[in-house]
Amino acid sequence: MAKPHYIVRRSRSGRFNFILITEAGRFKGYVNTDLDGQSRAEIERQALDKIGALAESFAEATGLTLKAGTELHHSEAEPS
Repeated sequence: MAKPHYIVRRSRSGRFNFILITEAGRFKGYVNTDLDGQSRAEIERQALDKIGALAESFAEATGLTLKAGTELHHSEAEPS
């Protein structure tokens, strides 16, 4: 199976939908970010940080090991 990774799709108003795909299963959800006066890059960084924290929690709960020092791979889905 491929390395653990996630797919992110940005919606409106600071909402980012994601799917984390691992050997242990899939975890689907969304995170919200604050848009007040922040650049697009900062908004995306905050969303990816939140998704990364959720991925770590999922890994701990399922016994999955995300190797230290390696990044969780992500890609962005095309808007529909």
